Amino acid sequence: MNYKHSYLTSKISYLFIVLMVFFCVRANAQTDSLRTQQLAPITVTSTRLETKETRVPMAMTVLDGSRIKIGNQQLSLFESLGAVPGLFAQNPDNYGQGLRISIRGFGARAAFGIRGIRLIVDGIPESTPDGQADVSNIDPSTLSRMEVVRGPSSSMYGNAAGGVIGLTTDNATDLPLIELKASTGSFGFRNLTIKTAFQKQKFGYVLSATHNQVEGYRANSQMQNTILNLKFSYDFDSLTSLKLLLNYANSPIDNDPGGLTATQAAENRKQAHPNNLKFGTGKSFEQGRLGLVFEKKIGHHLLFVRGFVTQRTIANFLAFQAAGAGSVERVFGGGSVQYQFYYTQNNIGYRVRAGLDVESQNDTRRRFDNVAGERGKMTFEQLEQFKNTALFLTQDLAIGRGSVLVGVRYDKIKQQVTDQFLTDGNQSGERLYQIINPTLGVNYLIGQQSSLYANVGTSFESPAMSELSNNPLGVGGFNLDLRPQRATNIEIGTKLFVGNKLRIDVALFNIDMKDELVPFQIVGQTGRVFYRNAGESKRQGVELGTTVLIAKGLTFYGAYTRSDFKYKNYQTLVGKFDGNALPGIPKQTLFGEWRYFNESGFYVIGQVRNASDFFADDANTITASGYTVTNFRVGQSWKKSLLNRSINTAFFIGINNAFDVQYFQNIQINASANRYFEPAVGRYWFGGIKFEL
Repeated sequence: MNYKHSYLTSKISYLFIVLMVFFCVRANAQTDSLRTQQLAPITVTSTRLETKETRVPMAMTVLDGSRIKIGNQQLSLFESLGAVPGLFAQNPDNYGQGLRISIRGFGARAAFGIRGIRLIVDGIPESTPDGQADVSNIDPSTLSRMEVVRGPSSSMYGNAAGGVIGLTTDNATDLPLIELKASTGSFGFRNLTIKTAFQKQKFGYVLSATHNQVEGYRANSQMQNTILNLKFSYDFDSLTSLKLLLNYANSPIDNDPGGLTATQAAENRKQAHPNNLKFGTGKSFEQGRLGLVFEKKIGHHLLFVRGFVTQRTIANFLAFQAAGAGSVERVFGGGSVQYQFYYTQNNIGYRVRAGLDVESQNDTRRRFDNVAGERGKMTFEQLEQFKNTALFLTQDLAIGRGSVLVGVRYDKIKQQVTDQFLTDGNQSGERLYQIINPTLGVNYLIGQQSSLYANVGTSFESPAMSELSNNPLGVGGFNLDLRPQRATNIEIGTKLFVGNKLRIDVALFNIDMKDELVPFQIVGQTGRVFYRNAGESKRQGVELGTTVLIAKGLTFYGAYTRSDFKYKNYQTLVGKFDGNALPGIPKQTLFGEWRYFNESGFYVIGQVRNASDFFADDANTITASGYTVTNFRVGQSWKKSLLNRSINTAFFIGINNAFDVQYFQNIQINASANRYFEPAVGRYWFGGIKFEL
């Protein structure tokens, strides 16, 4: 690939943003009617104990709904995740594989979807019990908040907890009666969203329907999906509430153009790999979820009860013939009962939350020959079961400016496989794990709002069932050579508020890993990812986040991450990799966003995303070049009254990758046949209009 123009375009993009800020400041200086903003700590809930963020002894980032929605396509969580230090997101445009998110390296191993990160929506787990998550059924236009907890947190959420992403959807009180949004853009992007919300006394509901379709930048990258969400709420009184949550998603087309060699990418970035065209690679899925959340407060006591069930059907086609087509019929669900007590007197505060989590997952997995994009004979069938029972206890004691958080969780996990394709023998079996994960955090308030903190904690992560079922030996059952990975995390940090116009977050961490799960591929089965354990690895890093209220209506958000992730003890038949960098994670990432709003309804947003070079293989012989990408958004809204109703109209337009930088949106780690690279979309535009009643 030719990246000679990247340095020049990055400098031009930075100059353009500086000029935009200059003109915004001038416009602001000449306008006295703009809003005055102030920064202050907010209350968070993803840490199980509802508390102000400056009392939480761990790194976290909170994005409100305006950061997720305004000026964005609202097609993917990728659009807003760049603002989170310590988080690296890839693969926003290959819908056949799904968005890939890593926090401090957890999740980088994912062949598709998300691993190692606990995803929760309105208190209901989106992640499966075995640690997988797919955000294809999440509609960003419905989100009012995103909380990201960084670092191992198994004491709170158990298996697959290298980090937590807690999502909250809109409430009826925050929405208009009716909202219609239509948008379009390059490469066949089309979107239509309809929402309605109603609140009267104790009862409220929010109903949304979204349809998206994309033709794609590359060949064989089409996508279509429809997402429905329904949220009922009923407040029995001011202390008792019940929520019913329904989600349905259907995506009949999620094509996969596949990875290319460096030569193929240089010849034609828009091409799909010939084998992906030959075998019709991609997936389709349908999912439905039902969840119930009940809360009751009695004096200093709180009772929290939740239950949920999710059914998901997946069909996929990979770029080879033998067992290259598959299907998964998945049902997972569970329940949780939690009790919380809190006590405050004078300058002493004590809170404790204890709970029982029970979750189970049943996957019926089948494989067939892929005959030119059609299913051939069945070659594999097995029932995979995952059951998790857990007890947890989290306590927080605050005395004056200091506080101590102590948490512990016990998990009992059973993984079982029943081989139902017996012509090659019976590979049925089971695995049992029992693990205790503790955490200890201390926090000290500086002044009225700032804080210093430190924590130490552990995490445990069993291989997901899709990882266990991909056996390099080519037989059924589980890959018995795979072991769970374990981590110990030490972190210190600060959350500083300087006046009410500047916020700075700093976190330094060290993570010692044992038996890290590492992906690799086998020649002749490109697209299927296998896993093995590395002996030991170490992750050290620095994360910096900042928010600056430059002037009325003008705000800057920044995020910087430096990651030094290396193998300490890791050897395969191919070679010894001690001291090598972990693939898939850049050493440095940088994000900057300028947002200008005025009371006339006009806004302009500029973003710069930068990532340094990073490796694509354990041997550190294949490098993905770094990149700097610049995005712009402009919008205008109007408010009118008609028949005693307020009618709001808004339009927006955006340009992503404004300087048409050539880079890779995704890297396939340890890929076979040198197919490491998935080219990113070039310059593209999108725009839309929205009506609110």
